[in-house]
Amino acid sequence: MTDRVHRSPENPWYWSYDDAPVLLLGGTDKDNLFQWTGDRLHDHLDQLVEAGGNFVRNTLSERKEEDVSPFERDDDGTYDLREWNDSYWNRLSEFLDATAERDIVVELTPWDQHDFVGSRWEAHPWNPVNNDTLPEDALPATGGDHWQDRIAFFRTVEENNDIVLTHQERFIDEVLSYSLDSGNVIYNVTNEGWAGIEWELHWAEHVLDRAEERGVHVDIADMNMTPENSVRKVIEHPDTFSYVEVSQHNQHFAGASGQDHWDNLQTWRGDVQDAIGPRPFNNVKIYGGFDGGNDAAGDAEQAVRWFWRNVLAGCAACRFHRQVAEGDEGWGIGGSERALTHIQSVRMIEETVDLCSLTPRQDLLVDAAPNEAYCVAAPGDSYVVYFPTGGEVTLCLEDESYRLRYLDTETATWANDETTDAGTEILLTPPKNPNPVAVLTAES
Repeated sequence: MTDRVHRSPENPWYWSYDDAPVLLLGGTDKDNLFQWTGDRLHDHLDQLVEAGGNFVRNTLSERKEEDVSPFERDDDGTYDLREWNDSYWNRLSEFLDATAERDIVVELTPWDQHDFVGSRWEAHPWNPVNNDTLPEDALPATGGDHWQDRIAFFRTVEENNDIVLTHQERFIDEVLSYSLDSGNVIYNVTNEGWAGIEWELHWAEHVLDRAEERGVHVDIADMNMTPENSVRKVIEHPDTFSYVEVSQHNQHFAGASGQDHWDNLQTWRGDVQDAIGPRPFNNVKIYGGFDGGNDAAGDAEQAVRWFWRNVLAGCAACRFHRQVAEGDEGWGIGGSERALTHIQSVRMIEETVDLCSLTPRQDLLVDAAPNEAYCVAAPGDSYVVYFPTGGEVTLCLEDESYRLRYLDTETATWANDETTDAGTEILLTPPKNPNPVAVLTAES
């Protein structure tokens, strides 16, 4: 990577390398990808890059048996929050180097509430019963088995719990000692944040202060449990939060489907535009698993449709959430062959049109039913129309002749290449394949 990733000055809805807007796309099988090492990590990243991917998520979690902790452990199994475990930090360093070498942007999330729930908390290094650093009453338990019941850990700022906050800040400073040197990293304070604005601002400002001391610029957001709150907080704190993380919009529990999914994005983009000007919208998690057994997440068909609506709605970053793992529920399709094929399909469209320069134009679809088709265009030059479930629509055009092709996004292959007669309307009738996309480019 030749430059730090930053908001594009040319088109600030998107990210940039060297001031060229770039669409970030990803799909990986693990949220805390840095915990993988060697060929396992490198092969996974190479498969993503080969498909055209350039975006990954990385939480600093240690949930699985194969994961390692940032803290050293004594012979009796007790953690010492004052001593670092070199294995953890070596993994983080290797991961940051491997992604930078491949020009992959990392959305780094230091805090994830799901790491502090139930049996995870019982074995967690931060739990005072498992370390010799914190007093037993430093993080009083409130009972229950939901992650919000571990509220004490996420109230250290609000409650001025300096005993724990000192170690939290020391941990974040160590993370930043590695990541601030990596120009391919943007930051998201918390996964599905609920702890409140004091917590969010504290850690965002802490990262920004350390970056300023290092003489570098970084971008940071906070993903809230509800996407509306993510949007609102960027509008209310534009000097702190520089992009919008709306991942929770891509699932059933807090999100939306169909036409509402698209319309919400356009409403939020309008709100941000009016209040503070364009900012990137990221989706580091697009839910929807292969087994379809997770009602909150949805199924793989919905994952693909969320992905394409996000891409055409003007979102800057879109990543398929992790695949189902042993003992896990079906949350996403991750780095599967299907996910990588859809990423490849987007890149094929980008070889034909400047996708980042197109704008949503539903008004050009004369007779589209709700959720039948979605259009982005630079009228008179290029048009892209996505059909989630097939159908046919009339597209209004500038009076030119156009090259019309349909893309089978499930196989990443073009079909039906033809030149249209000059005119102001065309009836688009895509092949009866799932998720087809029509692409029209002016012949003149």
